[in-house]
Amino acid sequence: MASMWRSRFASATDPFPLAVVESSDRPLFDAQEVADWLARTGHGNNPQAQADAAASAAPPDFSFADSSSVAELEALIAFSTQVDDVSLLTPFAIEEAVAELDPYDVTFRAEIVAHAHRGGPWVEFATRLIDAAYSPSAALALVTQRHAASRRTAGSAGQLGGDAIALVSVATLALVCEGATVILDARDSLLSATLAGKIGDNVSLALPAGLESRRVRRQLLVDGHWLAQPGEPAPRFVTVSRVPSQRHDDLAAILRAVDEIALSLRDSDAAVVIGPARALADSLNPLDEQARADVLRSGKVRGIARLPAGLVDSAVRESLALWVLGDPERGVPKAERFTAVADLTTMQLTSATRADLVSDLMAGMGNGRDLRAHQFRFATLVRTTSLQARGGSLVASATQKPALAALDKAELPALLDLAANAVRSDIRPAEIAPDSHDVPRAALLPTLIEARHLRIIQGVRLDPDLLGAEGLIVVTPAELDDPASIGGTRIDQMTLAARNPNSQLTRPGDVVFRTSPSPAAWVDVDGSKVVVYPARVLRITANDPGGLVPDVIAADIKGAAAGPGAWKRWMLRRVAPQSIAPLRRALADIAITRAELEARASRLSDYASLIVAGATSGAVTMIDTNNAADTAISR
Repeated sequence: MASMWRSRFASATDPFPLAVVESSDRPLFDAQEVADWLARTGHGNNPQAQADAAASAAPPDFSFADSSSVAELEALIAFSTQVDDVSLLTPFAIEEAVAELDPYDVTFRAEIVAHAHRGGPWVEFATRLIDAAYSPSAALALVTQRHAASRRTAGSAGQLGGDAIALVSVATLALVCEGATVILDARDSLLSATLAGKIGDNVSLALPAGLESRRVRRQLLVDGHWLAQPGEPAPRFVTVSRVPSQRHDDLAAILRAVDEIALSLRDSDAAVVIGPARALADSLNPLDEQARADVLRSGKVRGIARLPAGLVDSAVRESLALWVLGDPERGVPKAERFTAVADLTTMQLTSATRADLVSDLMAGMGNGRDLRAHQFRFATLVRTTSLQARGGSLVASATQKPALAALDKAELPALLDLAANAVRSDIRPAEIAPDSHDVPRAALLPTLIEARHLRIIQGVRLDPDLLGAEGLIVVTPAELDDPASIGGTRIDQMTLAARNPNSQLTRPGDVVFRTSPSPAAWVDVDGSKVVVYPARVLRITANDPGGLVPDVIAADIKGAAAGPGAWKRWMLRRVAPQSIAPLRRALADIAITRAELEARASRLSDYASLIVAGATSGAVTMIDTNNAADTAISR
């Protein structure tokens, strides 16, 4: 191979000045020397070969994998845009110039001084790299690309792909307003530079103070973007953040960074955060789940979207998630806020997909009227308080229908008619009239207790050894997750009276509930059950119900906040007094019909399983009745 290349390129008058190396550890020829030979001999079709070689070559003592070397090269490129010809300056002149250009050393002074002390060995390389890339901005982008390619072990902190950057840009632009300031991500230069190029002149740019923002400052300087001075006021600050910032950051560090962003936001501010779905959307261990719940408890998370995999060059199998944070418009109380949740794991982030997703997520920034007016494509609405108590994935409900609470009151009669027609073959629909009327306003549970419409009855503390298979039915907190399992645990009535003489049994219509680990509730239609602590009972006052209906209470509890004392913040919906009885009858009929259909579906499933088992085991022979007549005639 070596002799072939020498015979092709070398001659007695113009020997190719290369030492041929047979080792597979390095290239056979130096790219810059090949370019010099092409320029001398006139071979090839590229008159810019010498300049272009700089884009793919590097000095012997330079490595794109070394962060400090890359920082010096980036500083040289940025510095060269501020002086006439850096290659003509002596090391001393370079130090003088950089001291004047960057007196507070926020952009490149330290890197330039360090390079000058070593004699400026890469000044010519930086100049040729700019020529090869046709601009200092493109040269910096090329260095960033080469550096990222050398850090394939960066994992989640690696370079964002173009689709992810485009999505963050669209979301950020949707949040800015006249005179706003966008606080760019301090570590991702490509993300920040791309976003800065899309921001209009009526919006200011800023960067957090600190050493980690130097690379982004250099890119913005080269691109001609001016940064606002620290402390400059603005009607809205929009923070853009990429997590994790470092390869070694664990879930706790990621969630801590997001929490700091949420805490820094004023009422008028907003933020866009993109990071691993394993931290921002998926199931977590209990400790990290509590940390994420603390962020959600701020009430500022307006939108959550799980994104497809392949958006990080160094972690192509990992999915990302996007959060939009901020307070909704016109001061919506925390208890009435919704969060838009979407799952795009299996979708491509096309331009139309990005626009519709951001439109859905921005709906969470509005009030109730905005939510009702928006036609969702990807997202569903979840009460923000319910996210705080939710275990597991935050986007588990993304395939469900939007919350009915966000529907326009005027649309409900028509929707009820459609729903009634859809189930008419299964159940006789309730009689309704499209006449609107006033209903009692939803109220906090403690307020309803104080008004004596409700009372709380504590559960009974029972020794597990007392439980058996006969006697009074016992309802445990865990059984509220699967009410069908209620009835299997019992306690002898005489034993209960002896051990817990003050215990109270449930009455028909009582609501059995718990507050943790997640809210759950069940309506006891029969009564005479024992409720085990920490589960408790809500009992409606029969002669003064205050518009409360047991099934409505249970539904409200299932989407409410969790944890000790959380029940004091629960809001319960109410109905007009004349609607209580017919609503309870309708819900009871629906429950009976649902149970019958579920039993029928269970019988069909059993039949299907048995018929498959019979056919596959050879115990029975399946007869093709469609062709039975033809078979008989042919015989």
